[in-house]
This record gives sequence, C-alpha cells and structure tokens, in this order.
Amino acid sequence: MSPPVEAALLDALDRQARRRAEGVATLSVLAGPLGSGAALWSRWAERQGRRVVVTDAEDPRSAALDWARALSAERDLGADAEALATFALTAAHPRHAPSFAGKTPHERRVLLDALPPPALPEFTWALCRQLIEQRPSFDPGTLPPPVREALRREPHAALQALEALVPARHLPALRCRAGASPTLWGLQSAAALCLAAPMLPLACTVEPDALDAFLRGRESQVLAVAREGRLDLGAPVPTPVAAAADAAMALHGRLAREQAPDAKRVLHAEAARAVLSGAPGTPEEFARSKAEQFLAECLRGRPATAGLFQLNQRLQLAGEERAWEVDLLCREWRLAVEIDGYFHFLDAERFRRDRRKDLALQRAGYWVVRVLAEDVVSRAEDILDTLESLIAARQRDAVGQEAAHGRR
Repeated sequence: MSPPVEAALLDALDRQARRRAEGVATLSVLAGPLGSGAALWSRWAERQGRRVVVTDAEDPRSAALDWARALSAERDLGADAEALATFALTAAHPRHAPSFAGKTPHERRVLLDALPPPALPEFTWALCRQLIEQRPSFDPGTLPPPVREALRREPHAALQALEALVPARHLPALRCRAGASPTLWGLQSAAALCLAAPMLPLACTVEPDALDAFLRGRESQVLAVAREGRLDLGAPVPTPVAAAADAAMALHGRLAREQAPDAKRVLHAEAARAVLSGAPGTPEEFARSKAEQFLAECLRGRPATAGLFQLNQRLQLAGEERAWEVDLLCREWRLAVEIDGYFHFLDAERFRRDRRKDLALQRAGYWVVRVLAEDVVSRAEDILDTLESLIAARQRDAVGQEAAHGRR
C-alpha cells in the first residue's frame, strides 16, 4: 500500500470515527488482503492511542466477551463505576456527593439505597451499582462477574452500559475476522455489535470477492452497515466531496435520532443530494437553493436564531443604485449570510460582483458570512454555532453602546 493511499484510508477511518462519536452505527469494513487490513487498523488505533483486540468469535455475545476481557485487563471497571455514580448523583444533588472509599460491600449497598437513583438508563445503573457494591471482592485485571453475567443475559444493553462507564477515548478497538464464505459469520457478528454499541471502534477484515458475494444477499440492516462502512484498500484517494458526504450522512442520522420533523429530514436529504452528488443535470443554482432552504429551516429551529433570518431578501442600501439580494438576512442584528457554490470561484465576473456586494454590505454596517454550499449539508452545526456567536457579539455591542450613553 503506497503512503498516499494509506494516508487517505487513515483519514477515511478518522471520518468514520467521527460518525461513531455522533452515535451513528459505523463498521469499518476493510476490503482487501487480510494482512493489509489488519495492519491498517492497527496503525489507525495506534494513532488514537487505543489497543486492538482481535476476536475469532462466531457470535456477537462471544465477541463482546473477548472485548470486555481486554477492557477489564486495562481498566478498573469498579473505579469507573464509582466515578460515573459520583458524577451522576452529585449532578442531581450537589450537597450529597457519595464517598465509597474504605466502605465494605454492605456499607456501599446501604449508601446507594439511601440515595435517589441518578438519571441513567435502568440497565446501566443496575450494572453500575453491582460493580460498586462488589468492587472490594474483584481480582484486578479480570472481568468482573457482574459484567460477565450482564453480557451473557443482555449483551446489547451490557455493551451500552460499558460505553457509559468508560470514557470513549479509552475504549479498545475491536477487529473481527470475517469468517468463512458465504455466511461470513464474523462480519455478521461485527455488524450486530456495531448496531448495539455505535460508539465502539469496530472493524472487520475481509477479502473483496467474499464481501461482494455477501453483499449480493438479501437486504438487511447487517448488509446496509457493511456496505456503508466499506473501505477498499486499493481504492483511489477519497475526494473532499466524499468526506463531506460522510459528514452529511452523520448529520442525517442525528436528525433521525433526534426525531426531527420529516420535512426537515427530507429537505436535508434533498440538499445533500443536490450539492454533493455531482449528478449530471443538477444546476448549481438548484443546489444552492436547496442548501439555502435547509439552512433557513435549521435557523428557524434553534431558539437563539428563530425568527431572525429571512430567506432571499432584497436590501436597498443608501448610496447604492441597485438593491442587493442576500441569501439569508438578519436585519435586527445586521448579519448577511451568503451561500457559495463551486462555480462562484470559477466565474471571474461573479467573483468580482460578490466582492462588491460584500463591500457594500460592510459599509452599511452588516457582517457578511460566506459559507460553501457543501458545508451547509455537512457542517451545519458549525455554521449555526458561528451565527449564534455573532448574534451574541452584536447583542453585547448593543448593551455596551447603551451603557456608554448612560442608558442602563
């Protein structure tokens, strides 16, 4: 594998990691020579400061046990449980921070019984309690019996509980071998784990021919996860648009999890398709229009920006012969948002006109924010945060001006 290809694949794995951090189930399917896939995953894990756990387990429960044993060898899960409980209980009742140091199992149980349960999922809190109560009896470096039993009974819920107990950056990376064709049981186990614990760094190495045959099977969640996470080890370097598409998919997943209105999710999907697909016959103005509509909908949905921005407004400025059209305009706090497509930077006359518009708006006291159309669908949260910070700055300026003139 050449250095540029390896660097590009490592970047792709970083993008997949960001999707996991958003809670989007993502399995890294490394399609190519098995040795190359294993080496790439180890290299990525090393850059992240993670240990790699390798499993040949044929079912998700056994694979989860292999991973949990490695996690227990590195961390004191009882101490992690105490830290989580202390944080959660103190957040709800700041004056009643629990202390477990020096207490026997019975004293720990009495202490926890006396406190109201924190705002944690029921299964997570139950496992956390067991680990705290039984911690004095654990052998260091071994899998605590409560965790083993939880994985045996409810492997999915147990994995989610372990993700809550251990900071995400300390979770070991798991690599599953794909198993024999045509079932690829290892790949199926990996996909099932991925769906159960979206934040778990998880990869599967598989020969491309075997993967192609597997993906021709009956459609399922497992196939969808494998298809979406596929990285061909000999593939060309991913383009920036591909990276933006990954981020757009992560945002779409988050909108679904947050139960955003269907209209907003459809609008995002249309904007992503128009801006990122590069499909023939997709006019740039159409793509920009979809991006504008999606950003306007996002601004309407946030308390700090709701009702402040109007879409496609004409603004007549003093001293200007013509009115300027602004993509998104906030008259109250004098902010102008302009969304640029790719061809803005190829047409010299359009570029000059945009600069004249910026200068005219700035002379009139407007702050101008220019964003790329592809960033609207892939980095919407960053753009919204930026606009909120600018509004806050304008509000601070207004308060300062009033104070300077004696109006309080």
